[in-house]
Amino acid sequence: MRYNQFLLSAGLLFILIFLLSTELLHAQNGTFDPQFYAQKSQNLQKKGMILLGSWATLNILSGSAGYFLSENDSKYFHQMNAGWNLVNLGISGFALYSISQMDISTLSYSKSVTELKNLDKILLFNAGLDIGYMATGAWLWDRGIRKDSQRLKGYGKSLILQGGFLFAFDLVLYLIHSPLTNNLIQLSDQFELTASGFRINF
Repeated sequence: MRYNQFLLSAGLLFILIFLLSTELLHAQNGTFDPQFYAQKSQNLQKKGMILLGSWATLNILSGSAGYFLSENDSKYFHQMNAGWNLVNLGISGFALYSISQMDISTLSYSKSVTELKNLDKILLFNAGLDIGYMATGAWLWDRGIRKDSQRLKGYGKSLILQGGFLFAFDLVLYLIHSPLTNNLIQLSDQFELTASGFRINF
């Protein structure tokens, strides 16, 4: 069952890279409209949250079934997977709702840059937290071995898996989103203030 969880994790990450990379390929189209980049960022966030919600749902279902069908540390591995992903499902649902309420039509250039920069920072911060989750999982696993605790071993293995998935998720999303931010920032280098207004340098 745990091997299947790892395969599922790898498969969903591959889907994430494939789907989100299509946004990266069209991240720059020569437009000077900051809302274009804000829209691309919004699309990336939607796809990412849909994938996170899918991962959470699959873990809740498989974790709930695995808890009743497994024994020893596997029982607690599945229990933690299900419980952990109740939180992930809530996060993805709230994020999707928040994204749907965003009105990018009124975003200025500076506001668009700020929004995109903030998301990059959040993703990097989350990646740091994910490393902490994995480290905590390794500590619990080791403590479970030393104390012969099936619960601690199962919880530890689950945290390593969940932290590893989230780390890859946040890192991939950052690597695909940050070029959008950089492209938008570079637009300012193409504006030149003149006596009669702004001039665009090609």
